[in-house]
Amino acid sequence: MQLPNVLPDETLFSRIVRYLSSSGLLKDQFLIKLVGERRAVIHPYLTADLMSISRFTSESAHELSQIQTLRPLFGYYLPKYREIILDYSIRTNQLIRACQISTFRESETLSVKFCPLCACDDIRNFGVAYWHCAHQMPGVEACFIHGVWLSHYVFSEREHIRDMLLPTPNDNFYECGIVALQFAQFSESKLRFIQENHLRKPEIVKYKSLFVDKGILTRSRRVKRIRLMAELHELTDKILPKNHPLSIKSRQDFRYISSLIDGMYTVHPFKHLLMEFFLNKIIPSTYSEQGCTTVNKSENLYIDIETRCCNLLLRGLSMAQVSREIGKSRCYIKSVALKYAIHVNLKPKKLTTEVKEKIVEMAYKGFNRAAIAKCMDISSGSVEQIISTTDNLVEWRKKCKSDSLRRRHQCQILRYLQSHPDSNRQQIKESCGAAFFWLYSHCPNWLEKFLPEARKTQHVDRVNWRERDDLLSQKVTSILERSERILSRTELDKMLGAHGWLTSKKKKLPLTLKAYYAFYVLKLR
Repeated sequence: MQLPNVLPDETLFSRIVRYLSSSGLLKDQFLIKLVGERRAVIHPYLTADLMSISRFTSESAHELSQIQTLRPLFGYYLPKYREIILDYSIRTNQLIRACQISTFRESETLSVKFCPLCACDDIRNFGVAYWHCAHQMPGVEACFIHGVWLSHYVFSEREHIRDMLLPTPNDNFYECGIVALQFAQFSESKLRFIQENHLRKPEIVKYKSLFVDKGILTRSRRVKRIRLMAELHELTDKILPKNHPLSIKSRQDFRYISSLIDGMYTVHPFKHLLMEFFLNKIIPSTYSEQGCTTVNKSENLYIDIETRCCNLLLRGLSMAQVSREIGKSRCYIKSVALKYAIHVNLKPKKLTTEVKEKIVEMAYKGFNRAAIAKCMDISSGSVEQIISTTDNLVEWRKKCKSDSLRRRHQCQILRYLQSHPDSNRQQIKESCGAAFFWLYSHCPNWLEKFLPEARKTQHVDRVNWRERDDLLSQKVTSILERSERILSRTELDKMLGAHGWLTSKKKKLPLTLKAYYAFYVLKLR
């Protein structure tokens, strides 16, 4: 089996569909040959199982991933999961999980997209219409060549592949706006750049530093979110069709870009493309204000806040002056001064050098913040500030807490074993549940060493119902002969031990039932 040769900008999904359409194989048979599983899912642009698929192509798994899927795009904008995304042996569900598609607030319905004019050109040039890789980029809804809106084929729940699942040329196409065309061209060029520079390690983009050049920050380095959201909302209306899942719902939807600006969480690749396109498109003077051209403009905009804070403190400025300059609170300035051991223009009444040293000493010994605060007659917040600004102290306290918890749980298990030497693992688990499961997660080797050896399960022979029937028939006859009245089967079963032999298991005891009914008839006579 050999997949067809790749056509210009063709996805691996398209090649698989072309082979399935021309081979005459059933889908289940084909998937078993291709990836070894008849219920496998072939994703249209995040194709997995590349090690298996590459056996049926002339390209390596790396070439398939780099040129014929959108894995490089997701790996570039999700650097935290890049290694997993570019692992060619993982399955589809692992790849989808690594690409964080299910965790994004905005998500599209899974579909494949095509340009009707590109489909006509493909049939004219190659004899077949196929799925283009650049058309499948999430959020890109226009053809970067012809400037028309892309058509969608939406998948059902599990129908990701079938024969003849290829673009169908039609005359129903609509021209898009100039901005949508420019965004499609920008996204296509960005994709080619990522594909060609796959060896380059991606860096997490810090948009706040880019906002400086564009004038999107205020003098106190705050983002002009209202104007920014208004511009982005207007931009998405131009590059996306109406009611698109990835579009910005309103001008007040500040959550849409908060994670992107802060850089703390992973966001949809479309948001990165949107922001990069926006920053390339706007003119810096659009956002600049007349009051921003001060003598210290370069210092206010280009130097990191923490560095500026240190520089101003070293100049001898008071905390109030520094607070006004950088737009931060006195508490923040005090923490920076403590962190870098900078003398502050402030006469401490309680937090003297001796008190700080005593606090650090007690913190190293493991005292909690409330106890230290009570001992030194200061607030818990002041204690926390000194602890958090002392190098390696927080990590040391976390280690001490973990070690203390480990020793406590180990001691609980050992004491139980000492007082119950004949106990088994199940009894230990029931009596010391929290300690058992904590050690099972964090110290499994220690737990395995001190737990009693696992006991083999005792085999219980199956019941020989023929023997039991013979024995019970004699017992039943004996009981009935001694009884002065006719006993019901339930009463008789209780006298035999309430095992349910004469009720639920009566079909397995024909001789016993025969003896019972025979005696019953005899009594009636």
